Amino acid sequence: METNVPRAKRIVLTVPVAYRVAGEEEWFHGRMLNLSESGVMFGPTGLQRGKRVEVMFSTPIRVESIAPGKLICFAEVVRTTPTGHAAARFHEWRFLLET
Repeated sequence: METNVPRAKRIVLTVPVAYRVAGEEEWFHGRMLNLSESGVMFGPTGLQRGKRVEVMFSTPIRVESIAPGKLICFAEVVRTTPTGHAAARFHEWRFLLET
């Protein structure tokens, strides 16, 4: 039996992101292309499908249940594009408090 699960609403949002492979220390920088409650498209990267990543960014607007603010997201790359962008599905996300 096939079920249709609707995709999360995507918002075009071009803000800076910092990302790294999970467990690594070095952060890289890129730009977000779009954001949804379930994931993010960003790049350019050299990431491959299946890679676990941490992505940090600030969103100025609410996106479904994600309130505005600075976030760190734990995700897995689920697809890449020929231009080097990566789509990552969130497993977890947390707000970072400014001090």
